[in-house]
Amino acid sequence: MKSLLVNEWMRTEVITVNPELRVERAWELMERRHIRHLPVVQQGQLVGMVTERDLKRAVFAATPLVTVWTAGKPQPTGTPGDLAVQAIMTQAVRTAKPTDTLLNAAVLMQNEKVGALPVVDDAGQLVGLLSQSDLLKALVFLLERNQLAPPAREDS
Repeated sequence: MKSLLVNEWMRTEVITVNPELRVERAWELMERRHIRHLPVVQQGQLVGMVTERDLKRAVFAATPLVTVWTAGKPQPTGTPGDLAVQAIMTQAVRTAKPTDTLLNAAVLMQNEKVGALPVVDDAGQLVGLLSQSDLLKALVFLLERNQLAPPAREDS
């Protein structure tokens, strides 16, 4: 059986952001587009990845549990939304190549505990994104194909 390749299942229309984008805008973009992963691209090169989890962590870490009051007024602390994406993004991003097998990409995602892999060409240009949802689609395809195939015959 032929191996399934990343380029057969990845999404090629990928929403990206630049490193200077404010966290608040990244969150709004994710909410509006119903996505959990945003590759961060600068001058065409992948420089990081920001995830829904990164954004939640940034908000939680920057939210004071106790408000400090000085002279009857809250002390200004700023908000997590004021941060730039580059302050919270993962910089050492694991990537896949379009010609990698889907199995190798899935193993990498499982081992690294990531929900998506940016797919880059040999020049480091982002050409797609492979997510857990894409892997599930491939799994459904394989399972359906297996159910349609006649059972393997065992010769005695």
